[in-house]
Amino acid sequence: MSPRTGRPPKGEQSRTGKITIRVSEQEAQKIQECADKMNSTRTDAIMAGIDLLKADLDKK
Repeated sequence: MSPRTGRPPKGEQSRTGKITIRVSEQEAQKIQECADKMNSTRTDAIMAGIDLLKADLDKK
């Protein structure tokens, strides 16, 4: 049996950090709508938003 069990990581890096946030029902719905339009997960939608914010901040 393989010593590595469990779900394999998506993408090139495993995600070991964890952040827990509280959101309103409307914010949760916005995140879900974005994920649905991207045909992706909520995590991937949030990460895409973070990437856009970082790119915008780096321009300044």
